[in-house]
Amino acid sequence: MMLAAIGCSPTPKYQRIPAETVSSTVEPPPDRLLRFETPVTLNEALWKDGSLFLTYSDGRHDYFGRASADDQVNLSIHQEWFPVYQVNSLSADAHGQAVIGAEPVRHLPRKDWAAFIRGIEKSLTDRVQPGTGILVNVRDEETFLYRRHDGSLDECTLMEKPAGIRLAENHRLEAMTGGLFLFLTAYLETIGVPDRYLVMETGETGPYARPFVFVDRNRQRFHLLSLEPYTFGSMPSMPVANTGKAGWHLFVRSYLFELFNRPVSSLSRLGLFLYDTAWDATRGIWTSTFRFPDLTEADIPDLHQDGNMDRGEWEDRLDRIVGADTRTSGQIELLVGGDRFFPRLVDAIIGAEQSIKLRTYIFDRDDYAVRLADLLKKRSQDVNVQVMVDGLGTLMAQNKAAGSMPPDHKAPLGITLYLTNQSRVRLVSLTNPWFTGDHTKTTIVDSRKAFIGGMNIGREYRWEWHDLMMVADGPVVSVIEREFDKTWAHGQVLGDVVFSGYMLANPPKPEVPRGYPIRVLRTLPYDSQIYRSQLHAIRQARGYIFIQNAYFSDVTIIHELVKARLRGVDVRVIIPMEGNHGIMNASNVTAANTLLKYGVRVFTYPGMSHVKAAVYDGWACLGSANFDKLSFRANKEMNLGVSDPGFVAGLIDTVFTPDFEAAVELDHPLPAGWGNTFASIIASQL
Repeated sequence: MMLAAIGCSPTPKYQRIPAETVSSTVEPPPDRLLRFETPVTLNEALWKDGSLFLTYSDGRHDYFGRASADDQVNLSIHQEWFPVYQVNSLSADAHGQAVIGAEPVRHLPRKDWAAFIRGIEKSLTDRVQPGTGILVNVRDEETFLYRRHDGSLDECTLMEKPAGIRLAENHRLEAMTGGLFLFLTAYLETIGVPDRYLVMETGETGPYARPFVFVDRNRQRFHLLSLEPYTFGSMPSMPVANTGKAGWHLFVRSYLFELFNRPVSSLSRLGLFLYDTAWDATRGIWTSTFRFPDLTEADIPDLHQDGNMDRGEWEDRLDRIVGADTRTSGQIELLVGGDRFFPRLVDAIIGAEQSIKLRTYIFDRDDYAVRLADLLKKRSQDVNVQVMVDGLGTLMAQNKAAGSMPPDHKAPLGITLYLTNQSRVRLVSLTNPWFTGDHTKTTIVDSRKAFIGGMNIGREYRWEWHDLMMVADGPVVSVIEREFDKTWAHGQVLGDVVFSGYMLANPPKPEVPRGYPIRVLRTLPYDSQIYRSQLHAIRQARGYIFIQNAYFSDVTIIHELVKARLRGVDVRVIIPMEGNHGIMNASNVTAANTLLKYGVRVFTYPGMSHVKAAVYDGWACLGSANFDKLSFRANKEMNLGVSDPGFVAGLIDTVFTPDFEAAVELDHPLPAGWGNTFASIIASQL
């Protein structure tokens, strides 16, 4: 199982090759998938004009193929994977003509690849102490290697990890290329192979197997060679059922029942929604029509060196802007990417002793989300498990497959029913009156540890997207948990009454400060703390502003960022190259071009970045909120605000600095037309 994804062991058996009594040279029918249940043998590898020509056999037939840089498989949703190249089939005659004058490339049999893999495994397992384990991520698979308390070695998936075993290390194999080549070089020296280029047999079989690896030792690169184009699965589509679910949730639950269960909240939300819509639309038109033209002739100044705003004064100002009651304390660890967050979340769920409280905008029904649901169902037999999802967010996600969905995944009809079926999971699916929602993502374990940030529960967050979460401890956990409990109470039948009863029975309890100061900032229907704090931070900044967000549609924020740059502030913005909402992608083009026009540095992150983080002169604000109307005005959101120098430096070092390097900086406007302008108008109300 360990390292199977790069060719250590066979993958499942699917299509049997017809038996033949003798080996013969054949041309595969065009409709035949080159999929093998037994490992193929490489007979010859040749190199010519940037192309690799292969002759290989399954013991019955000989096959011919060609691969080059032009045949690289599009794995843009998996930036961290080893590159994969498609081996295109050739006829015997075409192969014979193409390889005239080609140079031979040394090829090594499966036993050498297996010996190399065993060396890697031994290196990893030698570091595993009794009672601990190491997680190894390869492609979109994970293997947990651990030693039992008696010292014996075993392996499993992380979700099958025994409760008494501690997750000690977490690695992605593709990120260990330097170490892998040290092992490979040492092994090749022992067998006397000096060649720069090699083709090694891996022994992989089954669908989408990579039976060969082209190795460039000088550049330290592995190039996986595939015989079958990779295809991704999709979610089962049920238009009638989906329409019925949407109608029931939006019109019956979120309007008719809502007026009975939460009449005060529902009507007040309607009034606030109408007011915010009118105000934001008027302000957006005013800013676009009158304020931006005033800046047209402004010169773009050099960056000034006057230093940053005083953080002590800024915190005092924040007390006046959002209230001193937003202050708490604690410590925060950054978890960048699904490889860092989800293993920690799973480990915490497995180790929970009393309670698990999970709150998310989307709980999907893809393969990874279902496995996590299974874990929660299992744990509900021993501890209190509460799951709270946004009804509309989860419903909309049910019909959209992740980019790398396994084609054999059997999705349940609905994740909310799946979670509660034959389990003790307590679940609340929140309603969406007036199309507002709960976009918060938090998980509290045993009232001691809280995860908070931008990741929902689903495959794209685990394997595909660039995203950010935090794990917090200290008094801040009590604040985050109290917000969960308040929302849980409000989500019950007669929620306005239950919520009022909860608030009367559970007043906030002061806690002894521990760690460094932290603010819990929220977006509520009546209080836009996240928006107001960041708007004022932009206005106060004197040195630098770094922002990474998937959606930039708030005209006022864009205008204030432009004004900040025109007073000499170093303003940098990162947006995704490939967003997940078409209208927001089109709107981002308009925002990027506007910012670029006035000297703001705009970076496009390769693939999808779902990170929601910003730093203003040493004050960080990060969490679940986008830079759009829904996150700033309508939805419930939760961010953390931190001025601690150590934390802010860590955020810049682990998120912004590497992402600036990975992204492409725009040096000219993106192509745009009337469609982008129209999209920005629509997006400003989303």
